[in-house]
Amino acid sequence: MPLALLPPTTYWFLIISAFAFGCCVGSYLNVVIYRLPLGLSTNHPRRSFCPLCKADIPFYQNIPLISWLMLGARCGKCKAPISARYPLVELMTGLMFSAAVLRFGLDWQVFAAFTFMALCVAGSYIDIDHQILPHEITWGGAAAGLVASLAIPGYAFLVPAQLPHPETTRGMTFLQSLGSAAAGYAVVWTVVQLGKLAFGKLKLRFDKPVEWSVTQPEGSPEPVLKAGDQEEVWSEIFSRRSDRLIIKATRAELGTVVYEEPCTLKISEESVTVVLAEGQTVVTPLEEIPRMGGTCTAIDQPREAMGLGDANWMACTGAFLGWKAVLFSLFGGSIIGACVSLFIMLLGRREWAARIPFGPYLAAGALIYLFTGPELINWYLNVVRGMPAEGGL
Repeated sequence: MPLALLPPTTYWFLIISAFAFGCCVGSYLNVVIYRLPLGLSTNHPRRSFCPLCKADIPFYQNIPLISWLMLGARCGKCKAPISARYPLVELMTGLMFSAAVLRFGLDWQVFAAFTFMALCVAGSYIDIDHQILPHEITWGGAAAGLVASLAIPGYAFLVPAQLPHPETTRGMTFLQSLGSAAAGYAVVWTVVQLGKLAFGKLKLRFDKPVEWSVTQPEGSPEPVLKAGDQEEVWSEIFSRRSDRLIIKATRAELGTVVYEEPCTLKISEESVTVVLAEGQTVVTPLEEIPRMGGTCTAIDQPREAMGLGDANWMACTGAFLGWKAVLFSLFGGSIIGACVSLFIMLLGRREWAARIPFGPYLAAGALIYLFTGPELINWYLNVVRGMPAEGGL
């Protein structure tokens, strides 16, 4: 039902209720953003806790937006500062939920919009913090999109409004959702593979030896390569079986074996080959090496335009919003990313731009499509053709 048909009192009650509900969801998203990348349960412990002193936060100190202001942005027990990002996530989610109710009214599809927006918020902040998009967000989101396409009659994000009997199209919407998810993944997967071929290897060179290590932090789902101030998760290095990580080491520790002389390490998903200065090679299965580290002067790793996490995210976007949203998100995300990077560089903070992954830009593009995508496509086609455009792409 369009909100414009409701009495003013009911209209504002629904808008404010959507905002309050969104703030509460945002509070839960803060839990997801903190716990999920660390491998912690989002349900146990049930109460939120201070990341520093680990004290449980009582309910009256965990009211979205209000508690942060009342506590002066500090923990009620240890007085450690609480990041402004916590109320920002709550405020952002509340505003988006209100906007969704304004845009989609009281139709069931608004709950699909709520779900997708929550995934965008959680995935973006996790990607910024940890440079990963967890499968729980991407593939879990894709599964939720498929369920929505079946559960909501005439799922309007996928089914044209002019269909005479949209309630009878659940099979069609499910197939379109599934096909769009597959297309979203395939498009970005292709970009990843072509990017590796086009860009070759990322070559890191250091003026003097720096510490390097391959470890699996507690709670992390996969190992992490660290060298100096550089950090990369394992799956982003080895997205293909043919990928190799080359480390020019001045010292190498492979489990209990230590190489004190300069050597070259050739690391694959299955083994580590050590090439000594005199040409001798030693091959060790990776599973037999509990830890790796040492010092190095150079690292060569496969380089790609995007990560596989972005491909997974596009599968989620396609499942919820369709294949047009995938193309729109890629195009719009690229423009948003370029504009943000340019603005940051104009501020003299070039290093900030390098720290923001592509995932948040893809999410921003998808959210723009959710609210105004078809209208923007029509406007663009109208400008290009010089005449009104119907039906988007």
